Amino acid sequence: MSIRYPFITEKATIQLEEENKLQFVVDVNANKDQIKRDVKEVYGFDVAAVKTLITPTGKKKAIVAFADDDAANEIATRIGLF
Repeated sequence: MSIRYPFITEKATIQLEEENKLQFVVDVNANKDQIKRDVKEVYGFDVAAVKTLITPTGKKKAIVAFADDDAANEIATRIGLF
């Protein structure tokens, strides 16, 4: 499992509401295909795109865009972000 936990900041919340994207902290060794597969397996929604970056603290963050228009809001509600 490459997903560690959701990453919530003010910017992440804006992306959730306006762009249908969620941010997750993931395993540093995970690639985009693994992240995409794990998000689909855990949350049940098709992933349109995955962007990754390494934070200044050395953690890897994935920004996940969903194909379904309401997927990010549904997942955020399901995991208790709102």
